[in-house]
Amino acid sequence: MPNYKTHDGITIYSACALGPVCYWAINQYAPTVGEYAFTSAPLTTTLLVVGAYLFSGLLLSNDLDTYSRPYRRWGPLRILWYPYQRLVAHRSVLSHGVLIGPLLRVFYLYVMVEVLLFAVYHGAVLTGYSTQMAQTGFHMVANVFPYLVAHPQVSVPLLVGLVLGGITHSIVDWF
Repeated sequence: MPNYKTHDGITIYSACALGPVCYWAINQYAPTVGEYAFTSAPLTTTLLVVGAYLFSGLLLSNDLDTYSRPYRRWGPLRILWYPYQRLVAHRSVLSHGVLIGPLLRVFYLYVMVEVLLFAVYHGAVLTGYSTQMAQTGFHMVANVFPYLVAHPQVSVPLLVGLVLGGITHSIVDWF
């Protein structure tokens, strides 16, 4: 099994190759999602794909189900991933699955951010502090999915990058 340096190196170097390939493909094939054409903003779309790819490979790694370097990269927020480690078996279809792995980790992170905001809100209420920060966080998080549904020119490249990052990790583990 490759170590984190191997996974990180492959993620970073392949992201360097993914950028030009993605930009070329967008310009060459002019992909669309519904009525939204990506050709009007190929650089933005490329940056979304590559950014999501790096985020998926370095922070939302398939190895978050173990005490790994990606887990430790979360710093104090790594506590959010502790339940994930206890619930998901290493190298299972839930952690290393091609599509389900990255999507599960994104959904899990979304839920854990909500739990964290809930805890901050109730902590502020109990101690008499302002709840404005938590309320703003709730409002922002509540608007994530509606925004992504309404803007496929953003959500599709993010999804492609997240899934490709997970696939790259799994391929390296398979060989």
